[in-house]
Parts: sequence; C-alpha cells; structure tokens
Amino acid sequence: MAGALAASVFVQQNAGAAEFKYGVSADVTSLDPQFANLPGNRNVARNVFEPLIDMSPDGRLQPGLAESWKPLDDKTWEIKLRKNVKFQDGSPFTADDVVYSLARPDTLTNSPATFGVFTKDITKVQVVDPYTVKLTTARPLAVLPNYLSMIFMLSKKDTQGLKSDDFETGKGLVGTGPYKFSRFLRGDRVELVRNDAYWGDKPAYDKVTVRILPNAAARVAAMLSGDVDAVIDVPSADVARIKADKKLAVYTKPSTLMVFWVMNQLNDNAPYVTDNNGKPLGKNPFKDVRVRRAFSLAINRQVLVDRVLQGLGVATQNSVPSTMFGYNPALPPDPYKPDEAKKLLAEAGYPECFSLTLFAPNDRYVNDSQLAQGVAQMLTRIGCKTKVETQPMGTFISRVNQLQLGFFMIGWGADAGDMGVQLESLFSNPTNNPFRKINIQTYDSPNFWKPLNAGLATVDDAKREALYQETSKVLHDEVGIIPTHLQVSTFAARNGIHIVPRVDSQMYGFDAAPAK
Repeated sequence: MAGALAASVFVQQNAGAAEFKYGVSADVTSLDPQFANLPGNRNVARNVFEPLIDMSPDGRLQPGLAESWKPLDDKTWEIKLRKNVKFQDGSPFTADDVVYSLARPDTLTNSPATFGVFTKDITKVQVVDPYTVKLTTARPLAVLPNYLSMIFMLSKKDTQGLKSDDFETGKGLVGTGPYKFSRFLRGDRVELVRNDAYWGDKPAYDKVTVRILPNAAARVAAMLSGDVDAVIDVPSADVARIKADKKLAVYTKPSTLMVFWVMNQLNDNAPYVTDNNGKPLGKNPFKDVRVRRAFSLAINRQVLVDRVLQGLGVATQNSVPSTMFGYNPALPPDPYKPDEAKKLLAEAGYPECFSLTLFAPNDRYVNDSQLAQGVAQMLTRIGCKTKVETQPMGTFISRVNQLQLGFFMIGWGADAGDMGVQLESLFSNPTNNPFRKINIQTYDSPNFWKPLNAGLATVDDAKREALYQETSKVLHDEVGIIPTHLQVSTFAARNGIHIVPRVDSQMYGFDAAPAK
C-alpha cells in the first residue's frame, strides 16, 4: 500500500531546545480530542494524540499509528498497526484501543461538530491480532482512510467512563503523540512537555506553549514583542509590517478552507429577514433558487480578494483548491452581474429586495468583519437593506447551531484531504447521519447526495473524481451555499525558527525546530 511508503513530517533535530511558544487564532473549547471537530481543539489534540492515518503538511495521507492499510473487498479494510508504540503512561497501544477509539465518538452527545460523521459507516471492528484490525463498513467506502485520518486514538484504560468535561482537569489526556499535556488555562494557554519516550522522531523543543489569541491585534502584538515565537493567521494589514521586521519571517500557504455564505432554507421565515419596512415577509425568500442565485451574482468575489483580503484569498466556486482531487475546472467563480441579480429578485417577487442582517465571526477568518461589510455593501446595490452583526466565534457558532440566523458567513476545510469527505461532513443531516442533530447549512437535495454518495463508494479514481465534479455542479446550479473564496493561510515566525506551513492552516509544536 502506498500509504506505507510516505515519510514522517517531523524535522530531524537533536533534542535540547528549551521552549517554543506559538499563538493560535481559534479558541480551545474542549480538551477531549473526540468531542468537537473545531480548529483550536484539533491544534492542541494533535500534539498529544495521533490518528491511525496521518495527513502531511500538503494534505496527503501518510502512515500514523497504522503502518499500512488496504481494502480486502469493497466493504472490508485491513489495518496494520505499528508495533512497540506506547501511550505516555507507558501502556502499549494495541488493537483493543483502536476498537474503543472508533466506537467512542458515537457515544458523545451535544457535540457542536461531531466526529461521528467519520465513524458512522463502520459497522464492525474486528481484532485479528494485537497489531491487526479488520474494519467492515455499511457501504462501499473508498475514502475510509481519509475518515480515519480525522479520528484520534485514545487509551481505553485511561479514558473509559470519562465525560468530555473530565478532560479539562487533565484526566484522559494520555496519548501516543510527541508531546504530553501539562496545564490548561482556559482562554489563555495550553502547556505541553516533550514525550521523551515517543516512538517516532523526537521533537526539537522540551516544552511547547500554545497561546490562545483569537484577537488579531493581540496576536500580532505578541509576535512583535517576542511573547510568542510564531503565530497562525497574520492579518493582511500587518503582513507588510511583519515582513519589514528583520527579526521576523512571514510564510503563506494556499489552504483548503472555503469561506462561504449560508442562506437559511429550512425555516418558514428566515431569521432576521423582513420586508423593507421591518414587517414579516410571510415566507422565506431563500427557499427560492432565484433569490439565492441573485445574491451570488451580486457578490464581486475578486474585489473581496483584492481589496478586503489584500490578496490573501482565491476567488472560487469550488469547495477545494485547483490542486486538489475533485476540483471542477468547468465551474469558475460566479461573475459579478448586479443587473441580472435585480431581474432575478423581481422575477421572484422582490423587486426592491428586502431587509436582512448579515452575521459573521470577527475573530476566525482573515478580515472576517470587513468581508461581511463588503458583502453587505454589494447587496445594497441590488436594493437590499442590510445590517451587519459580527461577534466572537464562540458566541457566533452557538447561534448558528441553534439555527437562529438567516444569512451568515462561515468556513469549512478539506482537512481529511478529500473533497467528498469535506462535502459529506459539511452537509450531512439527521436523515443521513444519526449522529448529526442539525445541518447548519440547511441545504439538502437528492440531486446532490446521489453523485456524492456514489463518489464516496467508488474506488476507481477517475470515476470518483467525475462524480465529485458532478456534485459540485449540482451544488452550484441549486445555489446550496454561496462560496466566495479559499483562504490563503499566513504564518509568522522569529528568524532562527523553522516552521512548516500546512494546507489545513494549522501549526504544531512538533513541526517547529531551530533553523540550521
């Protein structure tokens, strides 16, 4: 299996460097590595825990705790585990921990971003021997290795019976990874120490401190003052200033993070959407594809990229970059056609548009508040009355998960390295995923699911890619969401420190080392 041949991402260094401190833009809401699939949580978890199949900085599958993997038939996979791997308490990592770890996500309730979407198709995990497991799936699933890359392996002995909240006290934080948990100060930092018994290449630093800095100005200030050695998500307005500092270096990396707008197509009355006099419309305009298409045509994506993002984005209609499997070259970004947008609104019965509030986070994506303001201005040009409300991601996502918003901006990445996995996890809902209580995108169409499900099951790459491209076309034609751009990730580090930019916009302690 090709997966067995990929190389480790670790930078080979002699141990002994003291401490590496880096600032992240996403909050850490849970230390349970299987509770909520959110960027801040994954960032900390990956330093301590590992998946069976890992993802390289460029988004390619490579061996993790599994040495190799192969399909035995269209519904059965054999996974060979590494030998002599130990958890940080000295206990061995075995097939029994795999069985436990793959079953646990389905037992966790009230997750705002469940990992159950990656395990729901696994119907049986059979222990062949202590270092071999056989997985059976409910349907043919060519992308099972991609799913497995998203699930961290836990120690059954140390975590069985624990609730997610118990992890915040340090219980259960015993992984196989290169760093061990030391301390968590909510909203401030997570402190880690090197696992000297780690099975792989030893990380360079004795200690890693992950600083939680969702405020962009605070993150930049920490970088400039030397409070941290590196940061994720340098604001576009500060890139030139940091580049001008001879003690610092800026890195960029095209990412898989698609930023898009969601139109509530579920509620009979879309929240925060009224007529221009503030009275109820009596129906949800976003249920009409003409309205959704009008909004898409009203947005000038290239202006957003050039002026608001200052080049730190790529205008898109696809959910993945042009370099990724499944990209549809026949789907360029929707053109900016405000006059056509006005005609579509008139045809739908809204000749003067309507009034709406645009919601967005103000601390999660590059210039997210400014993006919301820019889109609002564009919608006013087709007659809409707009207001903008931005708030911290934690508050924002809570409202999103309760379907309280009618029109909002959010992002989603292809962290598992596959477009089909990205779209399934993005749009799955209670009817096709028992572990998903809601679909916050509210788009659900049999025309979309038919080619996507077929693609996920197809082992032949050419056929699978064609099915993914068909899925993208359906999503575009039905205007399920309004993609605007793919974010370009920005990183900064002090000279003398080598970091590895990643397509998933993450930075890990084990990727950093003193420059040679």
